[in-house]
Amino acid sequence: MSAAYRFTPFELPPETVALRAEVRAFVQEEARQWNGWQIGHSWTGFDRELSRKLGERGWIGMTWPKQYGGHERSAMERYVVLEELLAAGAPVGAHWVADRQSGPLIMRLGTEAQKAKYLPAICRGEAAFCIGLSEPDAG
Repeated sequence: MSAAYRFTPFELPPETVALRAEVRAFVQEEARQWNGWQIGHSWTGFDRELSRKLGERGWIGMTWPKQYGGHERSAMERYVVLEELLAAGAPVGAHWVADRQSGPLIMRLGTEAQKAKYLPAICRGEAAFCIGLSEPDAG
């Protein structure tokens, strides 16, 4: 007998409905300048200005503490924003690693000086990070 996965549908919280509409309207306006190649390279597309605009709207560092420039929003709200950006093919590479990996690592293990310096800049869309993978077959 094979394993079956069952995902029960659920309704998103009410606060995400207006947020999704806001993100879709923003993306629709921004997407007018993206070409097919850029849309196809969403995660690796580097657009510093777009990252700054997302930062101005509070859409980077969404779940992080306010003391570090975050917005203390829910993980579901963050999910909705990311889902809409990726569905549209938004070039999110300028802040992607910082928001998803480097920032949370600094928040967990960084000194207070590092947190104060780097985390607000990430949330504003002004800091870009990269990661290097050295493990065999890591890609």
